[in-house]
Formats: sequence, structure tokens, C-alpha cells
Amino acid sequence: MSFEEVVPPSIKESLQRLTQIPTYGERGAMRFLYNLLKLKQEDRLSLVDALRVVSQKIRPCSECGLYTEEELCKVCADSKRNRRFICVVEESQDAFAIERLERYTGVYHVLGGRIAPLEGVSPKDLNIEPLMDRIERYTVKEVILATNPNLEGEATANYLAKLIRKRFPNVKITRISYGLQFGSMIELADELSLEKSIENRKSL
Repeated sequence: MSFEEVVPPSIKESLQRLTQIPTYGERGAMRFLYNLLKLKQEDRLSLVDALRVVSQKIRPCSECGLYTEEELCKVCADSKRNRRFICVVEESQDAFAIERLERYTGVYHVLGGRIAPLEGVSPKDLNIEPLMDRIERYTVKEVILATNPNLEGEATANYLAKLIRKRFPNVKITRISYGLQFGSMIELADELSLEKSIENRKSL
């Protein structure tokens, strides 16, 4: 008897849907689904309902791209945040990790990824032009490049630094320091390492 005959159609359909999520391969999808099925039915249904609400309500902030339920995220809507400092991150979860520290008082800009030629992701696929518009509009003093400390993150940071320096030569450009281990992810970093990497950022 083949795999196709043994596995229920609903499981096969769910696995196929889950593997459409970036970074979710077949094994990751199977692990998630089978652990989900171990939960009590009411807990499974509650999780599915929560995911449905997220799908319906969450949108990118029209200003910075941070995930929000409103037109503007809480950061951009806060008049006390200093718009002359922009922290550039790859994804919303990176900004959320920095916000947990409750130390940064500027605003964010979410690129929506990083330059990765092998995956077919080029600069035109990222949220770069709106960043340039914001730098000009708010007469930005400093751009903090907080892309992940790995090969793709470094390439993205270097590309942005060159682009910003060419168009806005008076803007200070800094890069988070290697308080974070090379190859790590900002969203998974412990708070102390992340805080030190931002505090000890270096000029580019």
C-alpha cells in the first residue's frame, strides 16, 4: 500500500498548504501538523480561529511596513517617537524583538526580506524606495541597519549603505554590532545580546 493510500486526504492537503509558508519544508510542516493533532479538539479549533483572525486583521503599516491591525502601527502613530532615527529590519518580528527591550525611541522600516540572489530575491523585491522617501521626508539623522548578521543580511546592509550614502551623503549610517553571533537571527536573539548589538552599533 502506497503513502498516498495510507495518509488521509485532509492531512495531505494541510501538509501541502503548510509547505507554501517560506522556510517550511515537508518535515517542518509534518512536525507542526502532527503536534497540532495531539492537542485537544477545542484547543485545535481555538488555534485555527486565532489564525483566521490574524489572516483577516493583520496588514502592513502604510508608513513603515510593520504588521498592525490599523492603517498605522503603534510606533508610527506615536508622536513621541523620533522620526529622525530609522531602524531598518528585514521582517516585523525583528522590530518586535527590539521593541521588547523598551530602549529604542526611533521608528522602524521593514524591508520585507533580504537580498538573496540564489532565492531570486533582488533589491527591487524589497521595500527600499519607500525608505528613501522617508529619509528625505523626515530629514533623517541616522539610519540603523539591523538586518540579520548572516551573509544575506550583510549583503543587504552593504547595498543599502551605498545607496543611502549616494543619495543622502549627510545621513549617518550605522550597523548593529556583532554582539550577535554571525549566522544568528535577530528575532531569536536573547535580550542582552540584542541590546548590546544596538548600543554598540558602528558607523559604516
